[in-house]
Amino acid sequence: MIDYHIHTQFSKDSKLTMEDICIKAIELGLKEICFTDHWDLNPNGESFDFNLDYLNYTSEYLRCSDKYGDKIKIKKGLEIGLQSHLLKKIDALLKDKTFDFILGSIHYVNKTDLLKDDFYKNKEKKDAFNEYLQEVYICISEFDNFDCLGHLDVIRRYCPYVDKSLNYIDYHEILDNILTLLIKKGKGLEANISAKRYNLGNILPSEEILKRYKDLGGKIVTLGSDSHLPEHFTITRKKYIDILKEIGFMNIASYENRNPYFIPVDELE
Repeated sequence: MIDYHIHTQFSKDSKLTMEDICIKAIELGLKEICFTDHWDLNPNGESFDFNLDYLNYTSEYLRCSDKYGDKIKIKKGLEIGLQSHLLKKIDALLKDKTFDFILGSIHYVNKTDLLKDDFYKNKEKKDAFNEYLQEVYICISEFDNFDCLGHLDVIRRYCPYVDKSLNYIDYHEILDNILTLLIKKGKGLEANISAKRYNLGNILPSEEILKRYKDLGGKIVTLGSDSHLPEHFTITRKKYIDILKEIGFMNIASYENRNPYFIPVDELE
């Protein structure tokens, strides 16, 4: 098994340490893990609680790799928060930093946190969802310094609407634009397996969106638990591999020095 979305003590919202993850991953029989701690700027372009301590992060990663690297592949990754009005500043932030993998995620739209009710105030669900998806498209259109798009329909986690579904047919035009652009740029799409703990089905994005990505020619899919707590990380992963296999993905993507390579799903059973 493999996990390419894990938060540690270097993310403000995580209760996991790198060493704990390494020990548990080996115990669970995982083949490979990638740490993807948060690095977000606030809407004014300044560092805040989700600022990454890059030097200490790197030091602890190297220590754990040296200690456990003979038992499991350990990759140094990042979850970078993209905001369309800060893309140049974000790119500068990443300059001279080394990672195996960068997951690009959108947590803010129009300088407003998707976690906050302010974003949804006086908006119908479809308007809010379209606004979010347009922000995703702008970010991936104008920014290249990422490898994979994280949790494409993350807005479903935080929105206050009773119906939290994001059905492909309702947003097909903008979704096709996003998926086609990812494919054209050689970027991957994350299969985020945190959906169950938010009562949002099996996987983010949904199976129908992942299938559409494949039908359009998409081949690069990563698998990530989006772990922040021990119980997130110990989730059983096999059924999600089976879901991806049923959709038609015969390989899961891994990265080294920002370059993808592929692991056959049959090797992960």
